[in-house]
Amino acid sequence: MVYQRDIVEVIFDDEFGGNHPAIVLSNKLVQETEGYFVCVMMTSSDFDDEFSFVIEDDMLTKPLNRDHCEARCHLINFVPIDTIISNKHRNQIKIGPFKKLIQKINNSTFSTDEL
Repeated sequence: MVYQRDIVEVIFDDEFGGNHPAIVLSNKLVQETEGYFVCVMMTSSDFDDEFSFVIEDDMLTKPLNRDHCEARCHLINFVPIDTIISNKHRNQIKIGPFKKLIQKINNSTFSTDEL
């Protein structure tokens, strides 16, 4: 089982570069009910657009030690629990930044307002 806010490695479509770390968005009930979890893709590419949520080391329980990291707020995946490639990161986004990430996902990806 993975937990909300965990950083795990999952498979994204090849057009997105294949395997990527991702932040688990869904709660435990989703996993228990469906056997899947919802996550958002992380990348070290710097897109600097309305879908970017920059992640800094102080937002995490352990630093990533990367020059740049961001969540791609529109690249959300529904992943079977048994297809996690690894959980070697053993890392989580802290609760405050996680709430801001959820807000950014809602505003940039699901907003009904014109962008």
